[in-house]
Amino acid sequence: MTSKKLRHTWSKLAVLTGLFALTAALGMSSAECPAGGNDGLTGKFVGSARCAQCHTRVHLDWSETLHARAYDTLEAIGQETNDTCLACHTVGFGEEGGFVSRALTNDLAAVGCESCHGPGRDHVENVNDESLHPPKNLSADVCGRCHTGSRHPTFEEWSTAGHALVTEIPAEDFSIGILLNNCGKCHSGEFFYRALLNSETIADDAFLGVAREDLIAITCVVCHDPHRRTGNAAAPDEGRDFQLRFPEVANPTPTNTIDAATNGSRFNLCGQCHHSRGRTWQSTSRGPHASVQANIYTGEMPMPDTDGAVTPLVPSRISVHALAREQCATCHMFRQDFMDEFAPAIAGHTFAVNTGGCATSGCHPSAGQASAALTTLQTEIQGKLDDIRMRLGDASTWEYAATGGPMDQSTINDNIKKIRFLLKYVEGDGSLGVHNPDYIRDMLDLADDLLTTEGL
Repeated sequence: MTSKKLRHTWSKLAVLTGLFALTAALGMSSAECPAGGNDGLTGKFVGSARCAQCHTRVHLDWSETLHARAYDTLEAIGQETNDTCLACHTVGFGEEGGFVSRALTNDLAAVGCESCHGPGRDHVENVNDESLHPPKNLSADVCGRCHTGSRHPTFEEWSTAGHALVTEIPAEDFSIGILLNNCGKCHSGEFFYRALLNSETIADDAFLGVAREDLIAITCVVCHDPHRRTGNAAAPDEGRDFQLRFPEVANPTPTNTIDAATNGSRFNLCGQCHHSRGRTWQSTSRGPHASVQANIYTGEMPMPDTDGAVTPLVPSRISVHALAREQCATCHMFRQDFMDEFAPAIAGHTFAVNTGGCATSGCHPSAGQASAALTTLQTEIQGKLDDIRMRLGDASTWEYAATGGPMDQSTINDNIKKIRFLLKYVEGDGSLGVHNPDYIRDMLDLADDLLTTEGL
């Protein structure tokens, strides 16, 4: 048998094996497989059931998601013939070979494989031709084709958020071919997906010459698994899952070791990136990275190991907000259903604080009271920060070497180094106290004491 015929034989065997596995998993015999309602599948779309013949596990996972029942939801509200809805609740509606009706194209009655990966006819008829494999597109534009508009404004909201564009300085580094393996873990959605989720080896110059606007930032598939329900959402609406890649809620024990403070796996979904990079008060080139939100929320900071002992500058303190129902998402991802065109849906993907979440979670009596408490706390903390900076005086005498301080950092004594670290740790968190009010007060009180000791 020639190698070409052998590959063809193995290909057919793989298809049959996948089909048998699928029917067994669904509890059906091959004779019971649904065959009717698909006489119209003669065009470029083949339907998700055809993909299942080889991609069995992925299909089974997908079949449990709400995407698999997208057309059912239209039938439930009598909108199964509404052209506006069909464009997003079926595969290929309005295109040649796309969804027509349950009677003719039943396997296209959902948000299926080809909704995101494109028509599959060429691939299934030439499975050995790698050039015909359906593309994997990490761009948010894929999800944005449907998750848009006043009823589903997720894409528009995300487009205004910091996650939508790679941060300027890392983008410049990636474009000249450096630091991708250092900074790409959190500043490049493509690097995160390929290197961390798919275990690919990516060279530092993989994005050499790619303009900032063409880099993949923190897009939908970085945080959401498009193929399966994960059970990682803390309090999803009835029937929903959100398909989060990492737990929405995590409660690690506070610790101050560098290894723990920099270990993203300890934290919730947001903490995968929003955690310390390991700089301590003894660091002299740069201060804390502005990503320490998970550490402050947990009540910890990285400390140097001195002769096998780690002594925190201030004792760890668990946040008063630690029991917020959805943790970060409680305040940063407030959601509200569509009411009318003057009160459109809120999808929570600007990630801006909305005190409506503080009220609906039961933590505060009302959004107004939560806003008042927020303003009071942030005014207090900003005042303390301003006082510390004023008492430290000329920044050129105490700043880090890379940000305008003296190149000879030995001229700065340990107390001043501790003060500036505490100052930058709080400023880097960005919440002005909200993430862990008492812990931040403890840090700023210590800074005040050290300033007094220094006669400032």
